[in-house]
Parts: sequence; C-alpha cells; structure tokens
Amino acid sequence: MRPRLLLLLPLALLIAACAKRPSASPANPAALQGESAQLTREVQGLSSRAEALLERQDDRVWAYWTEGTQADVGATYAQDAQLFSLASLRKIDRLRQLSTAPREVRALTYLESLFAGEYLASALEEQNDAVANLEGSLSYTLPDPKGGAGREVRYRDLERLLANERSAEVRRALYRGATPSIERLNQSLRRREERLQAVVRQLGYPSYVAFSAELRQADLDRLAALAEEILQATQAPYLTVMTRLAKSELGLSFEQLTRADIPRLFRPREVDSFFPRAAQLTRVDKTLAGLGIQLSALPNVRVDARELPRKNPRPLTLAPKVPGDVRLSVRPADGVLEQARVLHEVGHLLHAAFTREPRFELAKLGNPTVGEAWAALFEDLVEDPVWLEEQAGLTDVRRDTFLAASSAHRLFLIRRAAGRLLYQLELRRRGDKVDARALYSAILQRTDALPMGPDDEARYLVDLEDFFQSADAFRAWFLAGQLQGQLKARFGPAWWHSAEAGKFLEGLWAHGNALSARELALAAGERGIEPDVLLLRLGTTLGVPIRLGTPAAGSP
Repeated sequence: MRPRLLLLLPLALLIAACAKRPSASPANPAALQGESAQLTREVQGLSSRAEALLERQDDRVWAYWTEGTQADVGATYAQDAQLFSLASLRKIDRLRQLSTAPREVRALTYLESLFAGEYLASALEEQNDAVANLEGSLSYTLPDPKGGAGREVRYRDLERLLANERSAEVRRALYRGATPSIERLNQSLRRREERLQAVVRQLGYPSYVAFSAELRQADLDRLAALAEEILQATQAPYLTVMTRLAKSELGLSFEQLTRADIPRLFRPREVDSFFPRAAQLTRVDKTLAGLGIQLSALPNVRVDARELPRKNPRPLTLAPKVPGDVRLSVRPADGVLEQARVLHEVGHLLHAAFTREPRFELAKLGNPTVGEAWAALFEDLVEDPVWLEEQAGLTDVRRDTFLAASSAHRLFLIRRAAGRLLYQLELRRRGDKVDARALYSAILQRTDALPMGPDDEARYLVDLEDFFQSADAFRAWFLAGQLQGQLKARFGPAWWHSAEAGKFLEGLWAHGNALSARELALAAGERGIEPDVLLLRLGTTLGVPIRLGTPAAGSP
C-alpha cells in the first residue's frame, strides 16, 4: 500500500467517516454485555496499532521534511497490511452502536473516521495516482506575440506565473492556454469521481451527502443557508472593494477584470522588507512570551530551524505523540506570507503541545476544524494593526494599504468558499439530473461577480473538492474570528501581552479534539459558530459595513 499523506500527495484524501450499518436486532442484556466486552478488547488493539503506525509515519515524514531523506511511508503499512479493512471498520462501528457514553461514542467515531479514510484512500489509489501523475506532466506552449517559438509552461506553475505577470494580455493568454490541459485532466477526474461514488456506497452510506455530513460533523443544510446569506450580505461591499482594488493594483476597471487577473490582484504586497527572515522566529518568541509561553522551555516541543539544502521551505507542525512529542520545522525566509505560514503552524503546535486529553482518539484524531481555527487565530496576527506596528514597525498608510488588501482577499476567499459549498451541495444532490458545467458557471458567476467564459467553465471538475472541504475552512475562519474577539474583549486589543490570556488559551487547548468546533465556541463564551465577528472586522477595515440577518438557532 502506498503512502496517502495530505502533506506529500497533492490529491491525497484527508477524509473521515463512519461506516453505517443497520441496527442490530434486540438481544438479551447479558449477550450484549459480553459482545461489548469482546469488541472493546479488539478495538483497543486496533487503536493501539493505528496509533503506533501514525507515529512511525510522522517520524518518516519529519525526516523527509527536515532533511530530504526518502520517506517511504508505504513501507510502514507492510507489518499491518490488514489493519484498515472493512472487517476492522465493522468492529469499530458495532462497538459504537453498543456504546452509550457520549465521550466513548465520540472517540469511536474519530477512530472509525481514521479507518474509513485509510480504506477509501487505498480504494482510490489507482485513480489518485493517475490524476497526480497527469497533473505533474501537463504542459503547454505559450505563443510568442512576435512570432517566435513560444515558451513551455507547466500547468502546475500557472498560479505562480499569473501572480507574477504584469501584463493583463499575457495573463489571459496563460490562463486560456491551460484549458486543453484542464480538459485532459477532467477525464481522469471523472473516472476518479465514479470510483469514489462506488466506494462510498460500498461503505454502506445512502448518499455522498450523508457520508460528507458525518465527515465534516456539520449540518450541511445549515451551512448552505449560511453560505447563501453571506453571499447576499457581502455582495454590495464586495463589488465596492473589488472595484477599488482592481483600479489601485492593476489599473483596471472591475468590468475589465477576469479570473486570470485574480492571482495578480491578491499577490503579496510590498511589505516584505518589514519581515526579514532573521526576525521570523524572534517575532514568534516575543509574541508567545507575553502569553507566558516559552517554546524552548517546553520539554515536549522541538523546533528545527536549521537551514539545510534539502529541507522543505514550507513550515510544518507534526505531532507523533500528542502531547508528548510535538515538532515544528521552519526554514526562515523573508516576507509577510512566510511569517503568516510560521504563525499558522505555531497555532497547530500550541494546540497539540498543551493538550491534556489522555485518550489517543480524542487528542490526535477528529475533524480538522478545531485545529485549523487555532492555526488561523495566530496566522491572523499578521492582519492585526497593533501586532504589525509592534512586531514589524509597519504603520500609517503602508500598514493601512496592506490591511485593506489582505482583508479584501479574505472577503474574496469567504465568498469563494460559500460558492463552492453551494455548487457542490447542489451538484451532489442532483447528480446526473443537472449540467455540472452550467451549474458551476451560474454559481461562480454570482460568487465572483465576473462573467464566465468557456475557459472558466472548463474548471468545473478541477474546482470540485472531496467531501465539502470548504465547510472546514468556512467554520474555522469564523471560529478563529470569534476566539480573537473573546481574547480582545477579555484581555485587551494586544491580548498576546497578557499572561492571563495565555492561561485562558491553555485551558481551551487542554481539551485537544475532545470538543467539537461548536463546543469549543461555547467554551470560549460564544453562542456557537457565527460569522459576525470576522465580517465586522473585515467591514471595518475595508470601510464597507457588512451586516447579516438574524442568525438561526444553533450553529452549523
């Protein structure tokens, strides 16, 4: 079995689900008690084997990431080839049916999520490999306007090239030239989609949507309603902001803007000189010191900041054991984007390092929304005017210009996530009864407020996510905004200067993943996950008020 790690394979699955089985027929209590005891022993064995396997894999990924050594994660499956089988899934699910304690049910759900994810990834291995290999090999020739030989463009480099290209005409030629490659990729994506639907049915789910609701631990209907409300509430502010940004950044009117211009529009701004590589970790240390946290004093934390030639430049947090062994790999680099990435991983590190949850399933497994919210909380420091002035000396017009641009990008991403969620939910529910290209065109045209042409519509499968991944980002962004709001309200605008804020955070981190995203919001003092705090912040920064209607009861 080949490795299936999201960090290593661009199209690998980060999925989780619970294999549904019909409820068992009534049995006498003694028989059920005996069955439960037997299954408990067997499932504990499965859990221990899975925990050991994940630890071995993390060790290999760490060596690969920090030193460039061959990971060969696939070899770790050899000694446990039958671990992630349907038989194992059935045992975990049956024990979950027999369990009544909410904590036990959640732990078993998380464990079943891991096993189902591994099973699905194995079942889709051939299709994933085909897509990844094709994507890596695709290229096309950009014609030379002067009649020369043209230049070869790798499909995977398209976003970077669009962001760096000054000429609107060349950007559109690059974007348009990729369409034949995308149509080739669509063929492999369709075959993968067919296989995915078949495997979901094999797991016993009535539909793809039902499977996804279990995976995301979310009410997808409520999320869709929220996405619709956000698109409506932000439409006018979005048009105002995009019109302003297109003019200032690209010299274009909004009517002239195309999707080929978006990467250039939101490229990193001219503030990188304020974020030199030498100060990257110093900023982290100073920020955490105010919270009463010193990473170098934590015996369970290892920070690798070596500048090795084969080290992966992207920062990464890995936790082979939570909380006993938490690691951060950093290769210092210049720029605000690099600082944001490091802070993002620091958020993951703190969540894992301060976990006091003793149970493996509730400490390390589970839906990623909670962990991503903690990561987003710290990443968002690069969009905090007080932090920017303190840590980077960024003030006045340059700071305000940067914050306006970054807030505009966040608003764009929120709307894009809302549109993707609505597109995918409608597509999954209607299936063959709907023209996918036409549906994609209608919803994305409304989301981006940009006309959709054939080159845009061709991306209807490339933009299709596995199991509504946007739902996690959607909730994590809003939850992070609420956590930030609570910290500012309790400890002041510069909350990172408060040791009491550190204690407050440590109390929340202690739960690990035992709390759902909604439960974490409640524990922090909120009513549930709501977008109001983040949208208020964005609207204030951008000077365009954003108001939602009265929220429905509960949260997605």
